[in-house]
Amino acid sequence: MIANIRWLALALVAVLAYMLVGEDVSLTLRRRARVYRVKYGQYFTRSALIPAIVMAVLAVFMRDVILSPFLLVIGLVIAYYRIRQNMAEATKITPRQVLQLVLSFRGAYQLQPAVFKSLQEANKKIETESILRDLVNVSVETFFLTSSPERAFAEFRKRTDNILLHQFIYILEMSESASDTSMAEALDAFVARLHRQANLRNQVETGLVGVTQQTRFLQIVIVVVAFVVVAVPYFRDVYASGVFGRFGFMAIVVAILATSYHIEKQVDDLKKEIK
Repeated sequence: MIANIRWLALALVAVLAYMLVGEDVSLTLRRRARVYRVKYGQYFTRSALIPAIVMAVLAVFMRDVILSPFLLVIGLVIAYYRIRQNMAEATKITPRQVLQLVLSFRGAYQLQPAVFKSLQEANKKIETESILRDLVNVSVETFFLTSSPERAFAEFRKRTDNILLHQFIYILEMSESASDTSMAEALDAFVARLHRQANLRNQVETGLVGVTQQTRFLQIVIVVVAFVVVAVPYFRDVYASGVFGRFGFMAIVVAILATSYHIEKQVDDLKKEIK
C-alpha cells in the first residue's frame, strides 16, 4: 500500500513538473531539432543512410553478441564517412563555379567597367548556397564600407586558398592600373585556361568512372558477405559459432572496407592534383 502511494506521488510530481516546464523544454527541443535538420539534413544522403540501415537490419538478424555490434559499427562508420564527404564537398569551391563567376564578371565588366559593381552583378549568377557567393559578398561589402580596394581584395584572399580565385583576384587588382583593353585580354586568357582545365577534369572524371564503380562493388560485397553469413546455415556455423570464425569474418569485412577507402582516397588525391 505504501509503495503504491509512493509511485502515485512520483507520478503526480512528474505530471506537475511537465506542466510547469515540460512544454517549454519540448518547444526548445523541437526548435533545436528543426535547426539541426535544416543545417545538417542535406548531408544525410542515401549513400550515407542506406549502408547504415542495411547493416542495422543484418545486425538484428545476425543475433550474435560479437558480430551484431560489429555490423552496427561498420554501418555507422560508412555513414559517418559519407556524411563527412558530403560536408567537405559542400565547402569546396569547384573550378566550374570559378568559371561561372569569371564569365559573369567578364560580361558585366564589358557593359560597365567597374570592378566591384561588376563583381556584385556576377555574384548573383552563383548558386545561393555557395561558399564562393559568401566570399564575393564579403569582398564587395568590404569595399562599399571602406572604399578601399586593397582591403576588399585582402579580405577575399585571406578567406580562401583556392589558386584559381587568387589568380582571379590578381587580375582584378590589375584594373586600377591597366586599361580596359588589357583587362579584357587578361580575362579572356583566364577564361580560356579555365575551359581547358574544366575539359581536362571532365576527361579524368570520365576515366575514373570504372574505378569509382569498384569502390561501390566492394561495399556491396560487404553486404553480400554479411547476408550470406546470416542466411546460409553452413557459413553461419563457420563464421558465427567460434572465436576464430568470428574474427575471420571481421577481418574479411575490415579488409574489404579498407581497400574501398584506399581506392577512394587515391581517386580524391588525383582529382585534387588537377585543380
